[in-house]
Amino acid sequence: MNARVGEWRSRLLLASLSTLLVLAFAEVAARALLRSRPPGVVEGTPISEVSSTLGWRTRPKGVQHIRRQEFEITIAINSRGLRGPEIPYESDKGARRLAIMGDSFAHGYYANEPETLRGRLAEALGPCRIDVLNAGAPGYSTDQEWLYFDEEVQKYHPGEVVLLFYYNDLHFNLESVGTANRAKPRFLEKDGSLELVPPAKSATPAVDREARAGARRAALYHHSALWAFAAERLQRSRPDWSRALSDYGLTPELSREPPGEYLPFGPRDTRERSRVEEMWMRTSQILGRFRDAVRQGGAGFSVFYVPARFEANDEAWAFVRRRYETDRPWNRDSVRTRLGGVLAQLDIPLIETEDAFRNAERTENHAYLALDGHWNARGNQIAFDGLFPAMRRAFSCGS
Repeated sequence: MNARVGEWRSRLLLASLSTLLVLAFAEVAARALLRSRPPGVVEGTPISEVSSTLGWRTRPKGVQHIRRQEFEITIAINSRGLRGPEIPYESDKGARRLAIMGDSFAHGYYANEPETLRGRLAEALGPCRIDVLNAGAPGYSTDQEWLYFDEEVQKYHPGEVVLLFYYNDLHFNLESVGTANRAKPRFLEKDGSLELVPPAKSATPAVDREARAGARRAALYHHSALWAFAAERLQRSRPDWSRALSDYGLTPELSREPPGEYLPFGPRDTRERSRVEEMWMRTSQILGRFRDAVRQGGAGFSVFYVPARFEANDEAWAFVRRRYETDRPWNRDSVRTRLGGVLAQLDIPLIETEDAFRNAERTENHAYLALDGHWNARGNQIAFDGLFPAMRRAFSCGS
């Protein structure tokens, strides 16, 4: 009997030592492969600079090589601060202009120039002598885009302006601090009109609830590269499990409260509903003034709705609901549906392709980068397929 117990103890000890050796080897490998490799590499000259009127803007003649987990790209900005070929303010006789405006989806920093929405439209509309401008700027909200049109884009005398609208525009149209905690201008309502507040010279960093909630890190997460790698992927796939582990000090805490950008998809009380109503009121006012500025120059103005990945991908939407408060009155279609009503009242055409994006996300050939959340090559193609017929009609370009 004692011999058998001793044999089992030896086997258990051997198994434990083997497991520890495997974990130790995996930890060493994780430290070498993960912690020595930066999450993203940026090389070259800056492609963004501070602007006293816009907060920031794309930097003329900036060239940057960006390498991230899902893409590797070189971005070149021309001498007038636009991505793409050099295009003078004054067009050649007979040539017309289309300006694509918006945030990073319009700018396309995650795609090669020929694969961007601008690149595809330029190739398709080229035979009709139509210059296509990439007037997108990463991180811009609708207010900055309107100001950028007045400050720069109108100098090109576009015949059509297409504004790409993304759900977080609603939130940032009220804020004085934009993405990456950068100071930005904002508009305040005063006596029925909009009053411009320029960007602050030094922005007060926005309170990052996520960082604050995760400030108390578990020792295992903080000191083990292997566990940090596994825990971070658990946060992205099963935030509910990750939150349960955080109760035992094994993973960083996860806030249950969604960021302000998500409120239009599910305000839960009077305070949040009031905030969402303010977002829509301010955005509607800005869109109306933007429309007027464009049409006063003789150009057409339309809005292209950019669905977020979680609006198009069922798994991503399920993640949002698991990640934050599951009992919220979430409505995935709320922003797109209400935007349609706002634009109808403003007499601004809306171009939608959400069904095409959802269909793509149900296949293996997805339209979005899974981690980054922007369009991949197929996503840009779907956007082009939805926008090109409207622009061909607007410019009477072909049948």
